[in-house]
Amino acid sequence: MPDLTVLAGSIMIFLGFLLVAAGILRSMKDNKGTEPQSREKSIKGGGVILIGPVPVVFGTDKKYTILIMVLAIIIMLLALVFRL
Repeated sequence: MPDLTVLAGSIMIFLGFLLVAAGILRSMKDNKGTEPQSREKSIKGGGVILIGPVPVVFGTDKKYTILIMVLAIIIMLLALVFRL
């Protein structure tokens, strides 16, 4: 007899797949018969890769790059504080 947590986890994964499939089908139904929207969307963001103590910061916009840089410094300082 399987453990209750294994059974609950399996059911949740199955329900997750069903919800994703239902969302895709609903999206397809909502867009059926309509022309594609010509609105232009832009995505902005950035990231940090820590190579030892040296952060490598990249971003699509100057504002987000500076924000990510400040967050990287804060995270590095917090790591030092918790290490001591």
